[in-house]
Amino acid sequence: MSRKLYSAQEIQEFIDEFRANGGRPTGLFEGATLLLLDSGPEPDGSRHVCPLNFYPANGRYYVFAANDGADEDPRWLGQLRAEPNATIEVEGKVLQVTAVELGAGERGMIYARQAARNPQFEHFQGMTSRVIPVVALIPTGDA
Repeated sequence: MSRKLYSAQEIQEFIDEFRANGGRPTGLFEGATLLLLDSGPEPDGSRHVCPLNFYPANGRYYVFAANDGADEDPRWLGQLRAEPNATIEVEGKVLQVTAVELGAGERGMIYARQAARNPQFEHFQGMTSRVIPVVALIPTGDA
């Protein structure tokens, strides 16, 4: 079962504040490298937008399907596997991206870099039996 650290209302408040501040996290998350991922529609037609920590490198935004250390992948990963074209909001920009899930070697290297920057990711990996997937979000243009 998924471990929810934040309620839907708290997530929406964060999203609203993130957008109001030009894509810069404030408060508890000030200074964090966060983006908003719109991975597609929900069954009710609303957009599935979630804040994610990212690691920037080589013009790509790497995101981590940690799901707070739960044993199942987060919903957004399944959506990207089904449809890899998505939209992100990052650093005050809205970009179209293509999602590419990393293979074992590259995944391990990028995950290790992220865990060195943010030890919480090492903790998440230790909480689950699955290998936490890493996805490269590759910009294809402005949205």
